[in-house]
Amino acid sequence: MSKKIPYYFGIIITMLLGSWLYVMYCCPCCSEETIPTKPETTISNVNTKKTTLTESNPFAFHFSTPDITYSCIDNFNFKSSNFALLLPIADSLGLGIALMKEAVEKGEGKLKLFGLYQDNESNTSIFPNLGLARANAVKNYLVSQGIAEKNIEISELVEENLNFDNDTVFGAMRFEWIPNKILGNATKNWAEIKKNSKANPLTLYFETGQSTISLTQQQKKQFAEIVDYINHVEGAKISITGHSDNDPGVRHTNQYYSEQRAQFAKAYFVSNGIPENKIEVSGKGELQPIADNSTEVGRAKNRRTEITIK
Repeated sequence: MSKKIPYYFGIIITMLLGSWLYVMYCCPCCSEETIPTKPETTISNVNTKKTTLTESNPFAFHFSTPDITYSCIDNFNFKSSNFALLLPIADSLGLGIALMKEAVEKGEGKLKLFGLYQDNESNTSIFPNLGLARANAVKNYLVSQGIAEKNIEISELVEENLNFDNDTVFGAMRFEWIPNKILGNATKNWAEIKKNSKANPLTLYFETGQSTISLTQQQKKQFAEIVDYINHVEGAKISITGHSDNDPGVRHTNQYYSEQRAQFAKAYFVSNGIPENKIEVSGKGELQPIADNSTEVGRAKNRRTEITIK
């Protein structure tokens, strides 16, 4: 029995030493592993720096105000050379939009949307460039989610290193918060813009059987200014008025074709992201000629559609 005492005593010492080593070295590690860590998607109600997520991926979604910062790996996506949104959007992006809405409703600033595009992408939109068309598409989506249109500015950026995967462009949007103190110095003269639109309407001429509309770059710039106006001035609308020549003996036909020209232009603009409820159409038949109806050249000029701010 006396020989076994040192043996038992050694076992006890070993157990005590093992327990001490476990407490000293293992428990702190286990405790650290059980502490929750922040995910890549971050929300903060205090001022924070941009997360490493957006620093490493410039095409991820990032939105920041003095009170909140939100980032997630998802963003708005498009097809190459196209401005139509790829839907549905990710849930994480939906949360970002909800936070945008909350920030805007406080009335302390506005959103500025930057549509990204490459110069080598084709632009078939009614806007001067594809970036502006993409920004307008996202603006329309944000409005559908309850963000007031008057609190959204749209712009564009050329980005030659866009994130392409086959024919899809990932993350071709950036977002900026503009405080009211900065906005106060950038208000446009809306009355002057409307006056110029009335004096110099955007005029389109149509060939017989024409099924598409092709705007010049100057016409696209002119139309972009009209869109900018209706985005900011409450109740403003685009007026599309169709006209015809004075082909004798067919007054009802002239009226019909003038209305059809206006409807055709409206459908084209709606397909390019202009809300249908912001467009009014009418036909004036041959009542308002701008050229001599006695010549073919003059009659061609009178068969037109004029777009102005109402």
